[in-house]
Amino acid sequence: MSDTTFEVRVQRGDRWIIHSTFDVEKEAVTEAEKLLKTKVSAVRVVRDWERGDGKHIEKVLLEKEGAGDEEEKDVRVTSIDEAPLCETDNDLLQKESRATINRLLRKYFEQEILTPCEVMYNYQNLRKLMFHDTLMPTAVDKVAGLHAKATDGDHIEAMNNLHGAIEQLAARAREVEKVDLPEFEDATISEVRDEIRRLNLAEDTDFLTMVALTRVMSSTRNWVGKLDLALKVKGDEKDEAARKLLDDVIADILGSPVALKELLGSSRSFGEAVTLHIDLALGRAKGNRGAANDILELMNPLFGSGLLATSQEAMFDYIVRELKSPNNLTRHESDPDPLTDILDRLVTENGVIYGTPMTAALAERGARLRNVGGPRAMIEGVEEICGRLIPNWRKLTWLIAVANSGVAEGFEDELYGMMTDAVKDMRALRAFCDADAKPRDKMANVKHMNDILEASVVPDDKKKEIGGKLDDGLADYLVREKVIERIDNPSLHLRKRAYMLVQFCSSGVLIEGKSANMARKRVVGYLKQPNFTDKLVDDIADMPAKEGTIRDFYALLQRSGF
Repeated sequence: MSDTTFEVRVQRGDRWIIHSTFDVEKEAVTEAEKLLKTKVSAVRVVRDWERGDGKHIEKVLLEKEGAGDEEEKDVRVTSIDEAPLCETDNDLLQKESRATINRLLRKYFEQEILTPCEVMYNYQNLRKLMFHDTLMPTAVDKVAGLHAKATDGDHIEAMNNLHGAIEQLAARAREVEKVDLPEFEDATISEVRDEIRRLNLAEDTDFLTMVALTRVMSSTRNWVGKLDLALKVKGDEKDEAARKLLDDVIADILGSPVALKELLGSSRSFGEAVTLHIDLALGRAKGNRGAANDILELMNPLFGSGLLATSQEAMFDYIVRELKSPNNLTRHESDPDPLTDILDRLVTENGVIYGTPMTAALAERGARLRNVGGPRAMIEGVEEICGRLIPNWRKLTWLIAVANSGVAEGFEDELYGMMTDAVKDMRALRAFCDADAKPRDKMANVKHMNDILEASVVPDDKKKEIGGKLDDGLADYLVREKVIERIDNPSLHLRKRAYMLVQFCSSGVLIEGKSANMARKRVVGYLKQPNFTDKLVDDIADMPAKEGTIRDFYALLQRSGF
């Protein structure tokens, strides 16, 4: 690559901001002439030549005044309330840092249609950001303030650390800017990465691979196009390192609200948009009108199989922030409440998806619905969400997730009271289980909820009380539905009945206690019968076959805990 570049700069106040960069002077002049036809104050074409010692020499080749000064939107940093500590260039490249930078400089990235990766690994993009008015110093100052507050440190020292990390990254990006790297034409990221490794360059292979990828990504001026490129070069899914690089790229793209809108189509309300985002993170997105459905078809299986772990985490983090925001989920009070669909997706039999952050976000959303603040906000929010969940097993799994998260600290008695209410009506499991569930699924559901309870941080006395209600309900269901009687069908041979009963006892649908004891009592009753072993095989004539059947049965008894 050439050591000379041509920058097109536009004037804002008394500052000159880099608009675009070219390798050919004629192309830069043509772009400058186009800009003069828009509302710009002035435009310049600057030749930037890098000497052998690394010093840059600039010369103004063209400067003309325009008609106005409204060529760019006023781009400012976005407010954030937390930021990971960054002291080195590698810290800046981590997913947490990139996600923070994406939020902090969202307006800039959306104006330039760039991602954090495209800026960090591409020197021209990074240099343009560094020369963009006071944007970079303002961003550094804001993050340094958060760092100093989090560590009880010095603000100036935190600023110096950040500037040092940025300079380290800029030096690395500038060092490899002119290096000829393999291109992605008809090549996967795995193939390009292998080719770069064979070059034996001083810089890290993964860093260089990202440099090569962001070069071609930066030439794509729309978000869906960037996603399309990333998915086309993904290659072998078993190449863990290559897949992680693409995962980082996709996570950065999906950090843009504009990118999500272009991917999923327009939404009628904020709540519908949140629902679409959840479906995308779960790998089952169906876009609205205008969605890039061909891209979604490629992304859904990757999300669904967990192959885009970083992107999935970024999406759930984004959803958490959406639920915590003051935005109303609906446009009009008469609109259907999208919170029902949101809860259907997030509150599962295994708890709340994305754990404590999502649990806290839902509780905050519940408090906002009740318009409650102060110390009682979270417990009120928990109760609001609980009231929207049916059947009762969903209430219980939500409340256990709340207990594990600690978001209702100080109001545990109220929380445990809600848990007790969730298991108050266990008659025929009608209120507790899904109405259309099959009998075995209902029993398995009750047992699973008991397992979740036992593994939780709920105090032992409360576990015993609530678990006892679950066990009583399950035992009552066994009697009411004559489950054991149906298994122990007198029309079947004793051996068949005994096998089925023992297998039922070890099937994982019974709680250790009243319900399990009821089934085991029937098995023990068989074992105590006179001449039980003879009756077990009385229809088998072959002696070796009889002995083998007896051995198999008693081995099953042993495996089942008898």
